[in-house]
Amino acid sequence: MMTIRMAIAAGLVIALPTLTAHGTASARDSVVVSDSAPVPASPTRPEWRATDIDGRTWTPETVRGQVVFVDFWATWCAPCLDDLPRLKRLHAKYGSRGLTIIGVSLDRSSVRDFRSWLQRQGIGWPQVREPGQFDAPLARTFAVDAIPASYLFDRRGRLHATALHGEALEARVAALVEER
Repeated sequence: MMTIRMAIAAGLVIALPTLTAHGTASARDSVVVSDSAPVPASPTRPEWRATDIDGRTWTPETVRGQVVFVDFWATWCAPCLDDLPRLKRLHAKYGSRGLTIIGVSLDRSSVRDFRSWLQRQGIGWPQVREPGQFDAPLARTFAVDAIPASYLFDRRGRLHATALHGEALEARVAALVEER
């Protein structure tokens, strides 16, 4: 069964109910979704490309053999900031053992201000800055419509889990890093 997100990612025309002022559904209106949005290669192996603030390009090919955690976040997002201490611990513990964290910031601040904020917070993993927020190319590729949003890939590049936080994130990362 195709979900609305899958239809949007595929650039299909979908019909959504509209609500009246009384909260009841009215006739269905067609909504045209842009066909220019990138479409993932498959739900388990999406194709993506990102350039971090240091100019390095990241793709599934460049992180082959790594456990990859792609984290969509922003400095103004309180739940995102709650995850930072945990991500710092994971990066320190597993960064040299095959974990790559790629932060994708939806902040609109300048690169200079963003770098300064990262330095003050001691964040040492690669950061991609997507100031277009949810309309930015990488956010569209991953169908991000709210943050925090996260995607965990195993060493073979397969999507292992989404929306992981807290202890569940730590447990899944540990298991994937240890798995050979």
